Amino acid sequence: MLSGKFTLKDMYKQMEAVNKMGPLKQVMSMIPLGKLGMKVSDDMFAVTQEKMKKYKYIMDSMTDKELEDPKHINSPRITRIARGSGTKYDEVRELLKYHKMMQKTMKGMGGGGKFNMQKMMKKFGM
Repeated sequence: MLSGKFTLKDMYKQMEAVNKMGPLKQVMSMIPLGKLGMKVSDDMFAVTQEKMKKYKYIMDSMTDKELEDPKHINSPRITRIARGSGTKYDEVRELLKYHKMMQKTMKGMGGGGKFNMQKMMKKFGM
């Protein structure tokens, strides 16, 4: 992330940091989602927690090159990653789409992919 590029390694580190903070529901309760008009059900937390686990398994099955630059991940690599992580092909593709969305979000928050905490806090009205 310091290089101005949001990689899968960066996303993995963020997921680890969130997990260290405690259960996802507890972490999300710290974020003022009410200001955004968002309500999250217990089922949604459970699904999200499970997805985060699967995403970690998927990323654990990737090479350093793939984690640094996902554009190297083609169809045969997706198949290999899915087999290695015990997940489905579509779940690997879902992770890659999620990463791409997060990458765009990070660019929007900090310019050039750098994370800008002040800008994010302003968006949440803090």
